[in-house]
Amino acid sequence: MNKKYRVLCSVLLGLFIHGQSYAASDTFALKQLEATAQQAQSLCQQIALTCDKSAAWQLYRVSEQPEQYYVIAQLQLFQLTQTNKTFRLLNQWDFSDYQPKQVNTHWTVEEASKPSDERHLYPALFRVSEQSYAIGLIQRFNEMYSGGGMTEEVADFFELKANSKAELMFSNLPFYVTRMIRACFSQEDYERAGDVGCHDNENMLLNIRYQKPYQWQLNYRYTRVLSAVSDQKPANGRARYVVQAKQFKPIQLPTAWHEY
Repeated sequence: MNKKYRVLCSVLLGLFIHGQSYAASDTFALKQLEATAQQAQSLCQQIALTCDKSAAWQLYRVSEQPEQYYVIAQLQLFQLTQTNKTFRLLNQWDFSDYQPKQVNTHWTVEEASKPSDERHLYPALFRVSEQSYAIGLIQRFNEMYSGGGMTEEVADFFELKANSKAELMFSNLPFYVTRMIRACFSQEDYERAGDVGCHDNENMLLNIRYQKPYQWQLNYRYTRVLSAVSDQKPANGRARYVVQAKQFKPIQLPTAWHEY
């Protein structure tokens, strides 16, 4: 799972899922753990995971509440508690059958209209109300260029509810972008570029802030760092949007960020 992104949020109130009380926070980053043999055995018995070497699941812990654990197994999320080194399942959510109705991208050469085959759950919980949090399902789009490439990610966020239920809150949110564009095309270019390099590098990061129930403030930061031989313009931009669940409209990022 790609860990390049950082999503920073401020501290406010609590979370209650399946009767469990959480420390006050807008976001819970899930800390990745290396499961011991005993933990793996308990988990595989509790939630029917495969425990062979090719198993595609990961154990996480909530830093603010050490007794709280999560397992992400592809597009499934399991919430557990541990007592005497034995896990007990509290809740689970399965997004394997979810099919986005539409996909909006900004950086792909041709705007994507079909869901990506590359999907994963982002290991963090984002507050959406005084009693609930959401998790992000990430779609990843990759393109290869001559001497470069691009990765763009789009997120759909689901409110996690009791009894394995989840409700779509926000869709098609621009989530993360990294792009590298070749700038050197001659021997002279390579000599002039020196240690700075022969590529333009772009990045876009998202910061999510909870404002009130079912309303978020999205803060985007975009940077473009150029090679010494580039014919483009550097950029260091910010954009802010307020989004409300069930009244949501697609985000349109500044065109200067994604047009060359």
